[in-house]
Amino acid sequence: REIGCIIRSLGCFPNEAEVQELLDQIEVEDPSGFVHLDKFLPVMTKVLLDERFQPIPEDVLLHAFEALDENKCGYITKEDLVRHLTEG
Repeated sequence: REIGCIIRSLGCFPNEAEVQELLDQIEVEDPSGFVHLDKFLPVMTKVLLDERFQPIPEDVLLHAFEALDENKCGYITKEDLVRHLTEG
């Protein structure tokens, strides 16, 4: 259940579909849902060495928020953020 949190705590930021792909690679066989370290380490080591699932660069995020700041006031209200995220 918490594998996505564990992966993200290692500095990787996969979406939920990518987390599921990793779980498929790890071959979770335990009916309890526990991931065994000996299965997790090789898969996660490859992910880290390949630098997969890197965070979005700070300048890209800043540019996106500046684009959403329609009034150029230096912040986005909760209402505006919700509107931008939910309307097409």
